Amino acid sequence: MVALEMQRWSYLDVVTAMHCEQISKLAAKLLNSTPGSSPFLSAYKRACSKVAKNLPKSLCQRYYVMAKEWSEKALPLRMQQQYAYRTDSSRLELT
Repeated sequence: MVALEMQRWSYLDVVTAMHCEQISKLAAKLLNSTPGSSPFLSAYKRACSKVAKNLPKSLCQRYYVMAKEWSEKALPLRMQQQYAYRTDSSRLELT
């Protein structure tokens, strides 16, 4: 069994997780690029910041709380599944 270190989650990590589709669409639109391309990747952080900037204050506060909870406790099951799928964690070897 592998002892995994808890990841520290930031506010922007939570925004990215909760609004990944919206951020991806905006990043593609910003530089008229396709997902995964160099221009898309260079616009992704800017798109994330724009989405975060336009969130209502109540949602921002909720995401700060979620970042703290995710850092101190385990991720919610749905988020664990999405994270494992996106990072292809199924290939990790347990020793």
